[in-house]
Amino acid sequence: MPVHFFYMQDEMGQESERGYSRVFQRENGKRGLKNDLEYFWMYYKFQVIAVLIVMFMAIYFLISSLTQKECVLSVMLIDCHTDVSSEQMEKEYMWAAGLDEKNCQVQIQNNLMFQGTDSGNYTMASLSKFMTDIGSQKLDVCGMLEDDFLKYDKSGTYMDLRNCLTEEELDELKGNLCIAEDGRVIGIYTQGLSGLVAYGCYELQNGRAIIGIIYNTPHEEEAVNYLRYLV
Repeated sequence: MPVHFFYMQDEMGQESERGYSRVFQRENGKRGLKNDLEYFWMYYKFQVIAVLIVMFMAIYFLISSLTQKECVLSVMLIDCHTDVSSEQMEKEYMWAAGLDEKNCQVQIQNNLMFQGTDSGNYTMASLSKFMTDIGSQKLDVCGMLEDDFLKYDKSGTYMDLRNCLTEEELDELKGNLCIAEDGRVIGIYTQGLSGLVAYGCYELQNGRAIIGIIYNTPHEEEAVNYLRYLV
């Protein structure tokens, strides 16, 4: 048999062996990678899940912070007993004040109650909300029944309106101003505010309710604008 025939056979055998070797290496590589992944997941899956959760929360809060609207005014009308929704009040004020709904928001809470409810839990929840928002410097304006208003001002809760309203505005409201024992003008009786009268606020109490600006309001200018809007 010619020599070159054996040479060709030998070459073919070597090629075949190399082919089997490459297949074997690929299969081994796949099994090795699979084993590595299984090992990694078995021993580090909780750490991976924790990292993914943290990343998800970080992205969520970042997006929320970028899209969240700035609250430019927070109002509480406690025990006001109106049929008008807080959403309607907010929308109408924002339109009148020329505020951009895309970038800012107004919060008017008119469903809180200190009196006239049989639920002590609801009263406590309303009181807690009132005190918490003042303590965290989130509340700007608050209206409530006369007795409650005067009671909570004993600790200087309300701003002296002489520091933010003009003399002309004070003269216009002269018959409806609430003056503390120390001479501070701490609020306005709601019966003299057409904006609240139009909503039917405090009708059941014959207007014996007072509204004022919280002493540590974070939005004093907007709070004053709101009182002017109500007049």
